[in-house]
Amino acid sequence: MKARIIPPALKRGDVIQVVAPAGRPAAIEPFRSGLAVLERMGFIVRYPERLWPGSGFLADSDGARADELNRAFADDRSAAIITARGGYGSLRILDGIDLDLVRAHPKIIVGFSDITVIHNHLLASLGLVGLHGPVLTSLAASTPNAVERLYHCLTGAWRNTFAPPGIEILRGGGNVEGVLAGGNLSSLTSLLGTPYDFSWQGLVVVLEDVNEPPYRLDRMLTQLAIAGKLNEAAAILLGDFSRTDAGRDDCGPVDQDWLWQRVLDLTAASGIPVWAGLPTGHRPENLTLPIGAEVVVNSSRGSLFFC
Repeated sequence: MKARIIPPALKRGDVIQVVAPAGRPAAIEPFRSGLAVLERMGFIVRYPERLWPGSGFLADSDGARADELNRAFADDRSAAIITARGGYGSLRILDGIDLDLVRAHPKIIVGFSDITVIHNHLLASLGLVGLHGPVLTSLAASTPNAVERLYHCLTGAWRNTFAPPGIEILRGGGNVEGVLAGGNLSSLTSLLGTPYDFSWQGLVVVLEDVNEPPYRLDRMLTQLAIAGKLNEAAAILLGDFSRTDAGRDDCGPVDQDWLWQRVLDLTAASGIPVWAGLPTGHRPENLTLPIGAEVVVNSSRGSLFFC
């Protein structure tokens, strides 16, 4: 893992640039409402004068999306970057991200879901700390706790002890130290066998997903286990795996106890700590986490200390 690059914290009046490295906003109202949330925090928000033209399920062509992200990092008038939404497409632009430019102009980048591959690529390649938190179009539907947590992390207050509400310690193990990584399960699995795959050795890995039936979750977790990822990790933190489409097939909702036991079974050889119920993922209570931060996992207290 590279030495960390910690971007400067924001202050009121700073500019946040909106980019769309994956899909484009499906509707304008969540986009406008997200802008209003950031403005109430005291930030100035910039976005393209002509919103993304769309190219099927993508916000724009691969080249245009990569160029937009590079320009956002290069623009010294902007202090941070927030992604418009997830969806799919970030994997297609990884080879277009100018790592030298990002290294020279480090900024906070915020997002989750498909943005997972960007966070982990910048972490593995540069050591850049980013924020796994709400995208612009999910901000207005976020809980007050999630909005407050994002504000604190944007302004540098992620260096603290975080005791996630509702956490369940499935397997403890005293204090374990590592670097926080991970995010969306299906996005992480898509990196296997690519040049953007990265070692999980010594990482505290967050996993979450949405609308995945049990057999797909099992397939992805099993693939990660066979690839050696799960037993390389220092700890696994399971976020939200809810389904909002439970009636669309005959697989039914995810059995939480089954999922948790499956992760315990797949990590039995290493005996690493496994936590469940982390309030992160495709849910209104999507509490921001600093991907790339050093973290102490304290299973006896159920707390994370970021530094």
